[in-house]
Amino acid sequence: MPVSTRTLIALALSVLALSACGGTEPTVRERTGKISVTLDDYLIRPQNITVPTGQELTATVTNRGRLGHAFRIRGRNKNVLAFTTLQPGETKSRTFRLGKGKYTMYCALANHEELGMYGTLVVG
Repeated sequence: MPVSTRTLIALALSVLALSACGGTEPTVRERTGKISVTLDDYLIRPQNITVPTGQELTATVTNRGRLGHAFRIRGRNKNVLAFTTLQPGETKSRTFRLGKGKYTMYCALANHEELGMYGTLVVG
């Protein structure tokens, strides 16, 4: 049985829509030692950041969501950087150093991390 053009177009559009849903964000490569992170309700952007080893880092975190969020960075199952809760519209900055490795950025409130509010910071 031949397939109609309309069916083929609908199938192609469905495949494109599904592939867009599961895509990962590109990695932001920051060389200046300054990272900017935006918190939204259940989302951290950018989700993937890479920075060079051995330099001081300054993280500026802005809450663009409707809820309060607490930004933290975790490495090897312990927190290495923690911001107190940022209220909607609030921005905070902290300067710190991290050793070479892979870290998780996340919101520590309630179940926000489980709802997708996390990302990766790679040093090195």
